[in-house]
Amino acid sequence: MQIEPFLVSLFLLILVLVFAHTVETVLGFGATIIAMALGIYIFPLNILLPVLVILGVLQSAWLVGRWFRHIQWRVLFLKILPAAVAGMIVGIYYRTQVADYKQLLILLGIFIMAVSVMEIVLIYRTRAAGGSLPWYLGWPILIVGGIFHGIFATGGPLIVYYSSRELKAPADFRATISTLWLILNITLVVNLISTGQIYMTTLTMTGIALPGLIAGIVLGSFLKFRALAFKVLIYALLFIAGLLLLIQQIVNY
Repeated sequence: MQIEPFLVSLFLLILVLVFAHTVETVLGFGATIIAMALGIYIFPLNILLPVLVILGVLQSAWLVGRWFRHIQWRVLFLKILPAAVAGMIVGIYYRTQVADYKQLLILLGIFIMAVSVMEIVLIYRTRAAGGSLPWYLGWPILIVGGIFHGIFATGGPLIVYYSSRELKAPADFRATISTLWLILNITLVVNLISTGQIYMTTLTMTGIALPGLIAGIVLGSFLKFRALAFKVLIYALLFIAGLLLLIQQIVNY
């Protein structure tokens, strides 16, 4: 590994993290999928994924500590966690069995595009979510979200959609979903350690990239946007990023 190109790539990743966590601070979600969609152009998936998962653990731990008294344990353990974990187990198994990372990148491109379209459609369909989803709709959404979280650590949009229908109070939602991410990402860290994907270089990269997360949180706290227009713009850009990734992988397949 050449040191100078590696440091340049790491600096670019820090900039991506600043952008991703600025968006999350403004909107309340979206950091991991943005960091994955843009970071995949900087580092290979097998290097990028562990760094984002570890940063996700750190961020979730901070949010859980801050909002602990608002966690809705019953909703978390009885309604959300079982299906999400079941899906994540499937996702982890799939990721560890796929030898060709191009398949995973094609899947990632499709997933990013689908999530972007889903988010934009939901914006213009309704601004206020309805009541709780019935189990026969909710569980498949959570399982699919868990599958993608196991593969890319980015199952958030589907799980967030379900959780927003169950948890109306913003503090309850943020606290409960942060606890879920903490549990799922700790499980992913254990899996990545057991498969040899987290080692000293990974930890060093994470430590160097950590200021990007912190800077994004601080910057996002000071910036003011029209949340609706900002959200549409971000997901439109994500759709383009996913499309370019998909085209690139298909052309080079």
